[in-house]
Amino acid sequence: MRRGIFFLLLLFLFAFSSFAQDQVFFTGFFPEAAITKKLSNGNKVNFKVENQEIIYRNFENPEDRWQFKHYRTDLMAFYDWKLSPLSSMALGLFYRIQDGSNSYRLIQQFAVLDRFRRFRMGHRFRLDQTFTPGETAEFRFRYRIALDVPLQGDEVDPGESYLVISTEPIFSLQDSELGLENRFVLTLGKLINSQQKIEYSVDYRTDGFFQEGFRTRLWAKIGYFYNF
Repeated sequence: MRRGIFFLLLLFLFAFSSFAQDQVFFTGFFPEAAITKKLSNGNKVNFKVENQEIIYRNFENPEDRWQFKHYRTDLMAFYDWKLSPLSSMALGLFYRIQDGSNSYRLIQQFAVLDRFRRFRMGHRFRLDQTFTPGETAEFRFRYRIALDVPLQGDEVDPGESYLVISTEPIFSLQDSELGLENRFVLTLGKLINSQQKIEYSVDYRTDGFFQEGFRTRLWAKIGYFYNF
């Protein structure tokens, strides 16, 4: 587990040095936590909080580049319907706190899981609508594909580690303007017990493909997840 964390740290530093000269670039720390409650009917409710703190931004003035600044906090709640052992549907509410321009979002989601002998492949389809005061609504379509691989044996047992690799293109429409973002995440996780897990991730995001001001963001993430 320690070697895996060290590997993620090296990858983070390499990516930092490679992309720091992009037109718009910032990096920082991204803690998250989620609680999931399984209901008697087999469905689930989920609550999640994410917090993003900027450590470095490539401003022209070198004195302004290194900083520790709160970027935003996201609060989420989902109700998840189990459609089959390998598929589910969810509706979610999202609230973002960010520098006085708070916003809220409605989310519709469908997820399906493919099981193989040595790994699992998850597919997640999302539609969301974001509403910010003083701005027109933003509509997005997201598709996330994730590969989940146990690092010991064919399945992840309590005390064992796993690797998750995912990519998620996000297509958006706002003011008749199309946007594209992509998120690539490499995660090393550990199943503490049947109810808890912890994950360390490198999260690399790019957007602005169709507009001026191409932007990259690189996050060092740590997540705690509790299920009961």
